[in-house]
Amino acid sequence: MIDAHIHYAASVGMERLNKIIHEAGLEAAALQCIPKGGILPVEEDAFAFKEQCAVPVYVFGGISRLAYDTADLLTQGASPLPGRLDKEVTRLLDMGCTGIKMLEGKPDVRKRFHVPDFDSPVWETYWARLEEEQIPVYMHLNDPEEFWDAENVADYVKKAGWFYDSTFVGNEDQYAQILHVLERHPRLKILFPHFFFLSKQLERLSKILDAFPEIRIDITPGIELYYNLSSQAGRAKDFFLTYRDRILYGTDIGARALIRSENVPLDLEECRSRIKLIRGYLETDGDYLLESDGHYVVERPPVTMHGLGLPRPVLDDIYSNNFLDFIK
Repeated sequence: MIDAHIHYAASVGMERLNKIIHEAGLEAAALQCIPKGGILPVEEDAFAFKEQCAVPVYVFGGISRLAYDTADLLTQGASPLPGRLDKEVTRLLDMGCTGIKMLEGKPDVRKRFHVPDFDSPVWETYWARLEEEQIPVYMHLNDPEEFWDAENVADYVKKAGWFYDSTFVGNEDQYAQILHVLERHPRLKILFPHFFFLSKQLERLSKILDAFPEIRIDITPGIELYYNLSSQAGRAKDFFLTYRDRILYGTDIGARALIRSENVPLDLEECRSRIKLIRGYLETDGDYLLESDGHYVVERPPVTMHGLGLPRPVLDDIYSNNFLDFIK
């Protein structure tokens, strides 16, 4: 089993993450580097963890936010961004990164750092290099669709600054932009975490996966992903069986600690809750009760889930084989 979507900084604690890796029986892990508190790079922390870990660790490095820190990025043509992005790719590969982690498609990040449209000319040489060199990319694009819905967005989402009004990029705008990129660069080796935030729209997601065979997705929560899939049990199982070689396992362990500026240690019980949520859904055959545990599964009354009960060979693909294929 390989958890391909973990977040780490020294502040979360080596011993704590090592404990979870041991408890979960992981044979390897991938650390997706997002700046701590939105600013501080964590690649050096990730490589320090790699050096002492008992299992192989793969590091996906993030583009420095300083690359976007100028108003002239919004002026196409003379923008320095293409050169900066190229230098960032070289820097991360020279460090020993397996691939690139992009959080630039999260709307609040995009707004804060004035990230240009992904299909604009300033990105073209970046996408072309990633495609030509077959560099694996984890790209967070959008958020759950209810984050744009003032009537249905949860209070904790508003508190986190993730309710997106008209001053933020729209989710459909971002889908359109990245599809334009993929049309130009169909061999991009790119993974969209959280089921590409299309767990309510499996037919639409199927069409995208069919059109672009190098795309992958992962099953990293938001918990809404699991409620959405469970509500369409038959269709969800067919989807997993059809795209068994395009779906990767990940938990997002450490994410809540990394988005905060202050130092927060890894919450072991929340980690265990995430793992239980994911594996319970994939492995349980038939109905079971998902109850609040006060750690990750919270804020909802007990829900009857409709587990997939996937066959062991399919689970092996999702849990490990597909990640190894992705990184070659």
